[in-house]
Amino acid sequence: MPPRDPRCTRCARTYAWGTTVCPVCHVGLDLTGTGLPPAPEVSVFETGDGTSAEIVVSLLSAHEVPCTLRKSGDAVHFGLGRAGWWRVLVQAADEARAQAILDAEIGRGEGE
Repeated sequence: MPPRDPRCTRCARTYAWGTTVCPVCHVGLDLTGTGLPPAPEVSVFETGDGTSAEIVVSLLSAHEVPCTLRKSGDAVHFGLGRAGWWRVLVQAADEARAQAILDAEIGRGEGE
C-alpha cells in the first residue's frame, strides 16, 4: 500500500511528499497518516471567485475550524462564463459552527 500524503494537523490540507511544514498554518505535517481527523467533506461556501473563497478559509481558520479549499475542474466551453467553482469544505461535525461563523461575519445573501 502506498504511503499517505502528508497532511496538516491543523487545517487538514494534504501536500506532496517532501513537504514537511504546512505553508498556510506553519505547523509540521503528519507524515505517518495516523491520528488525524477525517478530511473535510461538507461544503459550507461555494463561489466562482477564488479570492472570496480564500477569505472564507482565512475566516474559518482564524476561528480554528479546519477547512479545505477545493477548485472544481468544471469549465464552460468557448470561454463563456466562469472557468470553475471554489468550494470551502469542513468536517460534518463542524458544519453548524462554520455556518454560524459565516452568518455572523459576512451575513446571509439577499432573500434568505
